[in-house]
Amino acid sequence: MNIVVGYFLLGLAGILVESALAPALLPLHLKPELLLVLVIYLGLYRQGFSAGLAAYTIGLLQDSFAGSCLGLYGLIFLVLYLILRGLAERLNAESPALLLFMVLCGTLLQAAMLIFLLGFLTDAGPVWRNILRSLPLQSLLNLICAWLLLNILQRLRRHRPTRSTARRL
Repeated sequence: MNIVVGYFLLGLAGILVESALAPALLPLHLKPELLLVLVIYLGLYRQGFSAGLAAYTIGLLQDSFAGSCLGLYGLIFLVLYLILRGLAERLNAESPALLLFMVLCGTLLQAAMLIFLLGFLTDAGPVWRNILRSLPLQSLLNLICAWLLLNILQRLRRHRPTRSTARRL
């Protein structure tokens, strides 16, 4: 259960960045979907029941801050996680380009599921136009954020002491 709590706290930090920093820094009311990037990372690199539960919990966190239907993002993030888990065993998950490609595919799949589920479950009207209109910029912004996070993680890994140097200290 530690993985669920840890990713929940990362999701909470992502929500704070999305809701506090992004509106002040980005024009056109765009905001990166950091929780989507986190779920894609979970799908590619973590497996098991607790990782699926973490993806669902992150979706519920997204719903509590920005969702119109409680459980909508929970369902979308869980489906994305399950699809990625099925693909992760067949792909080279160590490739940084794969993470960027999956962020692009995840953004498109999330938009498709939002349009379908909002049209199927609720009477959302022409909300699909808004989703499709913002999709190119949203995809680009998600790719830029995933690239930045990937570079930050690579720099942290380079500066982290290895076990042999930590033992000497």
